[in-house]
Amino acid sequence: MKFRLSNAAIFIFFFSSIWSEHELVAQTSRIKDLVNIRGFRNNPLTGFGVVVGLNGTGDSPASLVSNQAVSNMFTRMGIKPQGDITVPASMAAVIVTADLPAFARSGDQLDIKIAVIGDAKSLAGGSLITTPLRAGDGNVYAIGQGAVIVGQAKGSGTEVLTVARIPGGATIEREFAPTLGSQGRITLSLKQPDFTTNVRLAEAINTELGGFFAKTLDPVTTEVTAPLTYSERIPEFISLIEGLLVESDQRSSVVMNERTGTIVMGADVRVLPIAIAHGQLSISVGDSSKSGKPAPKDGKGKASVAEIKGSTVGELVESLNAMGVKPADLISIMQTIHASGALKADLKFL
Repeated sequence: MKFRLSNAAIFIFFFSSIWSEHELVAQTSRIKDLVNIRGFRNNPLTGFGVVVGLNGTGDSPASLVSNQAVSNMFTRMGIKPQGDITVPASMAAVIVTADLPAFARSGDQLDIKIAVIGDAKSLAGGSLITTPLRAGDGNVYAIGQGAVIVGQAKGSGTEVLTVARIPGGATIEREFAPTLGSQGRITLSLKQPDFTTNVRLAEAINTELGGFFAKTLDPVTTEVTAPLTYSERIPEFISLIEGLLVESDQRSSVVMNERTGTIVMGADVRVLPIAIAHGQLSISVGDSSKSGKPAPKDGKGKASVAEIKGSTVGELVESLNAMGVKPADLISIMQTIHASGALKADLKFL
């Protein structure tokens, strides 16, 4: 296929499936890439800390949150403040976040992210004071501290200096070890819910194990019971399951970004026979006996009906592109086709 690309619009055609004599063949994927294992996940950690050593870019004295934060910090350090505390511009109150991975061990290092919560202008050159990081259960799982590094994240043309990172800035103090394979059962959850894929997943596991060990509960969940030979070797059993191949299925969809003109679609998405009139363009889709050539214009400069060969979105877009249809017009045509019910796919906008 040949497509005309411009700075205003880029057409991306995602061929999520392979065609052989116009028949769809499902994509083969590892179970490991399709599912999450219940219990095996990251846990967010959050802390409230203070960054010091700023060169006059910290919170202003009017920041009540920062004043209280510094007062609490002094109290934890065994210093009893006398009267009200006014935060100097060398300090800034921050929220500290991190992700605690499953089976993390005491002493391991975590990357942490820092963001100001007051009116500080920049965290460049600062250092985070020792900050406890807690999970949703209220327990402290890590301690963060260290020199902050301001990244290159940008907003509307302006460099963001109020967000920073500390690579390896947190040390794990409390281990997180979820229970896997309780009573010899493992629960798999599909990342993209789909009845067909989930049934195929269970069939692949049962075929490999030579029995009925996997049961599909819904479009997301499959419950697997480990054979007796693996009852004491759950990690090996999980490794075996993750390596199995499954023909994954998915709903047809067309994703469009109206701001950039980007369109992502599967070329196998079907379009029912339909006639389209858009401006001076008239199109008939779905008649495979026609040539698909651009239609000539009549004496008034109006285009006659153009017959487009084939009935898939890929063939439709290829023909429209060859006819010189602009990206904005293409998006409008796709919206109209979907509204008429002729586009057999979900239409999504970014």
